[in-house]
Amino acid sequence: MKKKNLDVAVIGELNIDLVLRDIAMPENEKEKLAGDMRFTMGSSSAITAHNLAALGTRVGFVGKAGLDAFGRYMVEQLTAGGVDTRGIQMQSNLKTGATIVLANPPYKALLTYMGAMRDLTMADLDWDYIIEANHLHIGCFFLQTGIRPDAGTIFARARKLGLTTSLDTNWDPDEQWGEDLLQTLPHTDLFFPNEDEAMRIARAASVEEAIAKLRKLVKILVVKRGAAGATVCAGEESWTAPAYRVEAVETTGAGDSFNAGFLHGWLKGMSPVECMQYGNACGALAVTEMGGTEAFKEQATVWPRLRRIIDGR
Repeated sequence: MKKKNLDVAVIGELNIDLVLRDIAMPENEKEKLAGDMRFTMGSSSAITAHNLAALGTRVGFVGKAGLDAFGRYMVEQLTAGGVDTRGIQMQSNLKTGATIVLANPPYKALLTYMGAMRDLTMADLDWDYIIEANHLHIGCFFLQTGIRPDAGTIFARARKLGLTTSLDTNWDPDEQWGEDLLQTLPHTDLFFPNEDEAMRIARAASVEEAIAKLRKLVKILVVKRGAAGATVCAGEESWTAPAYRVEAVETTGAGDSFNAGFLHGWLKGMSPVECMQYGNACGALAVTEMGGTEAFKEQATVWPRLRRIIDGR
């Protein structure tokens, strides 16, 4: 069998983040102040890809960006983080999107201009590139409006070609939690909702009810539960692992970083409990800095810091 060039291909969005911390929420015709600010790489999919590469996994990215300052910044940051960016299309007729993060830890509000992510469709996918990987991940399902109608077809084709699949939805701005998602889940090996998203997707009154419904639809269900850690369900078995305690600075990208840690372990054949351990540790590491990738930029320090988190030091 031919050796693959990539471990994971990520189909995703490319938006910058402007994180404002310790803020007074805006009001019309009034000026409010923020205590701190960070301009950084954003996007659920890009954060997962960047931080997964920082762990030593070979990651390629498929997406669209504008041929503009924000687009160049996103590609430069991914490349610097060790992500293969050959699958990114940059077009002068598109604008790269942006998200303003209004953070009062542990809570945040997001305001997003979607930009070029809307223009990526199944017709744009280079399958010769995707099949260089063993696994396909799609992030930010509800914002990738050009991809989401065909996500089930994309995953079915990927599986037929021998890839495994994973999916993260993030929040649905329309709060419809659509039928196209339910059509995608049967083709999904790993599903990564947080507990709020899981309840809404399942139309459930509790996390427990949501887990009971969703675990029947996917091979492995991974529900991210914030300070409570995570729950993983595979077949008739389930496991829960607590979160690691760290001093949280800002929570952007915590769930995306969890995805990176879990996928890193899963692709190495680790047990669900070990994968959760890595996921929880990566989520904890992410919140020690402002912005979802900042704690993963110095790759030489990532694993030593993760081991200190796991060991409780």
